[in-house]
Amino acid sequence: MASNTDFYKNLPIIENFFDASNQENFYALPDDWYVAVTDIVNSTGAINKNRYKAVNILGASPIVGICNVTDRNAIPFTFGGDGASFCLPPHLLDETRRILGASKTIGKTEYNLDLRAAIIPISYIHEQGYSIQVARYRASEFYIQAIFSGGGLSFAEQLLKETGSDKFHIPALDNAHNVNFSGLECRWQEVEQSQNEVITLMVKSNPNIDHPQKIYENVLQKMRTTFGFDNKTNPINVPGLSMTLSFSKLMGEARIRTHGQGWLKRISYILQVQLQTIIGKILMALNYKTLATNWSLYKSDLALNSDHRKFDDMLRVVISGSRAQRKEFVNFLKQQFKEGNLAYGLHLSNAAMITCMVFEYHRDHIHFVDGSGGGYVSAAQDLKKRLEILKED
Repeated sequence: MASNTDFYKNLPIIENFFDASNQENFYALPDDWYVAVTDIVNSTGAINKNRYKAVNILGASPIVGICNVTDRNAIPFTFGGDGASFCLPPHLLDETRRILGASKTIGKTEYNLDLRAAIIPISYIHEQGYSIQVARYRASEFYIQAIFSGGGLSFAEQLLKETGSDKFHIPALDNAHNVNFSGLECRWQEVEQSQNEVITLMVKSNPNIDHPQKIYENVLQKMRTTFGFDNKTNPINVPGLSMTLSFSKLMGEARIRTHGQGWLKRISYILQVQLQTIIGKILMALNYKTLATNWSLYKSDLALNSDHRKFDDMLRVVISGSRAQRKEFVNFLKQQFKEGNLAYGLHLSNAAMITCMVFEYHRDHIHFVDGSGGGYVSAAQDLKKRLEILKED
């Protein structure tokens, strides 16, 4: 490998998501790297007030910020609904502090949400008996997705929430308007499933099991046999994709993209986005091709470039399936939980929502997926209860 800076970028690529839990495919992060972690305080309360779109766009903002200052293929990151995690080499430390500080400021002033943020040395995580190991999974031709194991990411998230770990916490930034969050977009309506349910699921093996790989393999195999092969579970169905022109819905994106620029700039921004959306709708309907963009591919690429399946010290998925399929799969999970193999958290809705990171409209865009109504946040609460029971046993 060329250098510690290029460590992640030069890792081999996993082609099959079934290999996401195979420890042989993971590599420990260099000791001089750092992990940045964020989450929103009382995100459950915000979800209960129907503010899940604000939670999602603020949660995704640090990832977009870091991707705007470095080669995104060199930075492993993951989105968790109400927060994000990414790992970084030492030379990005100052920029990362600025990005996290800006996200905190914008969260409070624009959304009235408190974003916790911390940067923790990988060396400290090693000293505590954990590691952060990463692998690269090809989600699509244009999206290489990071997956994590080793327990270090979960430990970092736990440390973030502990008041005694303030030495790692990042303060809010005064000049947040100078941080670049371009590419962060929230312009698609929720993708509804007319026949199926949208299932947000989190599965974590029993922490007392030494070799959890088999547990995750069994879960993935059961998922595949129950719901069908992978292309059938993606909740982002192309016919269901429709962009919004709603002023109020576009305000969520505008708040972060025009922070500190005044109301006239904000209104102008939304009007500009509405015009772009109308033009985009026409170009996609006509399957129009320009020198820069083939608009006939945008929706299908959106579905392919989505992170509806991920592995970051646990299995997280947002999938679609019938009620009968879901009941069969949940019965399997209940039995696995009863046997002490795993804990799981579940959230059901009739739609998925998308928060976008757009670098180029032609193929080079990534889409963070969550169940509508706060899928990951609700599933995490469900998971937490079952993990407590496992620990008691």
